Amino acid sequence: MKAWETFLKNVNGNNLVKPEDKALLAVSGGQDSMCMLHLFSRLAKKINIELLVVTFDHGLRKESAKESRLVKKFCEKLKIECISENISVKKYAREKSVSDETAGRNLRYENLEKIAVKHKCTKIATAHNANDNAETVLMWLLRGSGSFTGIPQRRLLSKRTEIIRPILNVKRKDIENYVKKQKIPFCTDMSNFSDKYTRNRIRKNIIPAFENINPSAIDHIFLLSRIQERENSYLEEISINSLKKCAIISKNAVLLDLTSFLRYNETIRFRMLKMLMPDKKYAFQINAVMDRILAKERCVYKISGGWNFIINGKNKAVFKRQNQNPKT
Repeated sequence: MKAWETFLKNVNGNNLVKPEDKALLAVSGGQDSMCMLHLFSRLAKKINIELLVVTFDHGLRKESAKESRLVKKFCEKLKIECISENISVKKYAREKSVSDETAGRNLRYENLEKIAVKHKCTKIATAHNANDNAETVLMWLLRGSGSFTGIPQRRLLSKRTEIIRPILNVKRKDIENYVKKQKIPFCTDMSNFSDKYTRNRIRKNIIPAFENINPSAIDHIFLLSRIQERENSYLEEISINSLKKCAIISKNAVLLDLTSFLRYNETIRFRMLKMLMPDKKYAFQINAVMDRILAKERCVYKISGGWNFIINGKNKAVFKRQNQNPKT
């Protein structure tokens, strides 16, 4: 079966899990995560890994309690321990002034990390797939983020725990076929069909148009994102080391030595600015800051979130919170 073979290729090829690992699986009850759960249950029979499942009730939809029960019941069938947690998305969204979507994502990762630490899990697995990755790349393109890296294959949370995406290379249609053939139960989140969200509009309209032009579009976008992820990692290391030589960073201000900064290659300068930008790291804003630096004129440029970019003279610039007075 293609999903199983592609999953194994990703896990083995990228060394995502190894014997003696304990993996915490984030399972929502949807097709993707239920597929991932079943794939891991098969993998655990091949190599010595321990599995723990967590499912979250966001309290946003009346169906969410039913979805949690479905996950727990399927875990019982597979003989895998399952933890069910309630998270207060609405409350968090109000307190942090963010969308329900952002609140839910932040709370999920915060709680995943806590549970992983408590139960000594070395890996946290999420069910992002190749279509999710393509949607993310296109969404970032439309927003002008200046990046095509997409969803990272892995991300360190601490010295002992990392997030992995074991089905990131598996296309949604292969997941659907696998779930159907294996008769895996799942729930459908109807909010995934709402045109309210940018991602859903990309999923419903743009991705199908791409696949009509080229049936391998999802695969090609995946390969593009992995190429840029590798290149990004290399350039990021160079940029971090370069940044240490020309910037002084504090809570309310970033002082930038323009003489040192301008000695670097244009690509590295762009990346350093992206690291320094306190908010809204979009390409057009980074380019706007760069234009002001190259103009070598005194200026005050409002970025967003209460931050300004200020050029004080030929050799000094500062990212500063409004009403703050750092020494320059």
